[in-house]
Amino acid sequence: MTNKRPFAVFDVETNGFKGASTVSASSVVFTEEGEILDFFNRFYHSEERPDPRTEAVHGLTPRRLTHFRSEEEYPSHFLDDWPSLAAFWDRWNPEGIAVHNLSFDISFLPREAVRGRKWWCSMRGLTDFCQLPKTSNRGSGEWKWPRLGEAVLAAKERLPVPLPLSEAESAAGMPLKHYGLSDCFELYGLFVRIWNSLPQYVHFRPASAILLPPRRETYPIPDALCDEFVALRLEYSARIAEIAGLEARARRLYALSSFE
Repeated sequence: MTNKRPFAVFDVETNGFKGASTVSASSVVFTEEGEILDFFNRFYHSEERPDPRTEAVHGLTPRRLTHFRSEEEYPSHFLDDWPSLAAFWDRWNPEGIAVHNLSFDISFLPREAVRGRKWWCSMRGLTDFCQLPKTSNRGSGEWKWPRLGEAVLAAKERLPVPLPLSEAESAAGMPLKHYGLSDCFELYGLFVRIWNSLPQYVHFRPASAILLPPRRETYPIPDALCDEFVALRLEYSARIAEIAGLEARARRLYALSSFE
């Protein structure tokens, strides 16, 4: 634990839209100054048959998921393991959890995981900060809701970076699109910049969402595959572990990243 003020960020990758399975759940806990304290990063097989269109976006095929899951032992499906994520948050007791597109991500969580916590949606919360012209009717007021990358870019261009965050970003390396831990790291950097310069944009509040359980279908779980895609993400995770001072976990992740 820490005497410093902790916050968290959260992201999921899924097998489709609402009512689909969660295939990865990631969260990073950090201080308001930008010191990373710990992270949660687990992978799950879909309860319904994998969706090729979604796989083409995030790349988390069943074979790759099988290898990612070899880091530690836990249930195959997220809805059997969500208490582990809740326990992670309970352990650190963050003052609030930031999520980009909050209503979507928490719709994959049971109510028990959402209830009793305070949340902030950076997508809606930073719409006026980013001031991106609308290309459709989505968004509030005259501006569109920013994508995570758009909000991150605006904050990096306009706001100073606290030293712990600067050191962490240098050590982490380039972000990996649609990789939950990398998206969490980007959101952590965005939050720390906003919180330290423009805290009036951040309003943590209770939230609620209705979980639509995925349909259950039988399909074969294949053997593990470690290719360059997997290795790059394991190495990225290992660097985040090093930043957080989790040396044993970093060594385990580097070992898992080797492939031929």
